[in-house]
Amino acid sequence: MSTPVAIFAVGVGLMAPILWATLGELVMEKAGVLNIGIEGVMLLAAFAAATGYKVTGSLAVGIAFAVGAGIACGIVLCILYVRLGTDQVVTGIMFNVFAFGLTATLYEQYLGTNVATTLPDVKIPLLGDLPALGDILFNQNLLIYAAFLAGPAVWFLLRKTWYGLHLQSVGESPQAAEAAGLDVWRTRYPAVMIGSVLTALGGATLVASTSGGFVINITNGRGFIALAVVVLIQWRPLYAVFGALLFGVAQSMQFQAQSIAFLDSIPSDFILMLPYVVTIVAVILVRGSRYPAACGVPYKRHA
Repeated sequence: MSTPVAIFAVGVGLMAPILWATLGELVMEKAGVLNIGIEGVMLLAAFAAATGYKVTGSLAVGIAFAVGAGIACGIVLCILYVRLGTDQVVTGIMFNVFAFGLTATLYEQYLGTNVATTLPDVKIPLLGDLPALGDILFNQNLLIYAAFLAGPAVWFLLRKTWYGLHLQSVGESPQAAEAAGLDVWRTRYPAVMIGSVLTALGGATLVASTSGGFVINITNGRGFIALAVVVLIQWRPLYAVFGALLFGVAQSMQFQAQSIAFLDSIPSDFILMLPYVVTIVAVILVRGSRYPAACGVPYKRHA
């Protein structure tokens, strides 16, 4: 496998956690909920996935544990963000701190060293034999294939279903939506749940697809990268793959730096910064991004 092909093949695998988290955050923000706690959801789900594998020896059960953690996080965030109307920025930051402390403590006390393994790659017949593209796109594991399919699924949910239209209306003007007869809270609850589960699958992918185990702070800022990617793609789910791939390829270049002539002489610390610098520059250069009007604003029902 040539170096460019290897960079993109590894980059596709590294982008999958970002893609799941991006889609989850996109659904929430379209409903008017800004989930700064995305990093915490990914951390808890990754820990749950590793725990599920340790207990049962099955990665499928570990992924199911991660989904369960996403549901639990969704319930908590529904109560905090929607029902109680807490400040979403402050609450999200504190949720991240809580998740980091909890997973670090439980890891040291109960989980120990890496206990998981990665999902096997599944080569798609015929397509997997294509030059270059076969290795990059059609020789990945099932969680990565599912992440690719999740983008069109989210697009269909938002653009082609009545719930998606209701969801976007409460994200733009909850007062007008309520005047039209919609229940803003009941519309936002499922969006937070869906977003949390998608984000949790990103955490599960870190364990089952990328790292092969859980370590403290395994997310390493990927949740915040997903927040930036949502802005970069301007809340368009079909573009999420390209935004996440930008980060994945930049991260992949870290592992291939010795094979790339112009990167070989650059200090390693700068190479480690590359994915984050690329993402920041991309967000700065993008034009026309506008958050949904009610995003991040708690909504109080009228008496």
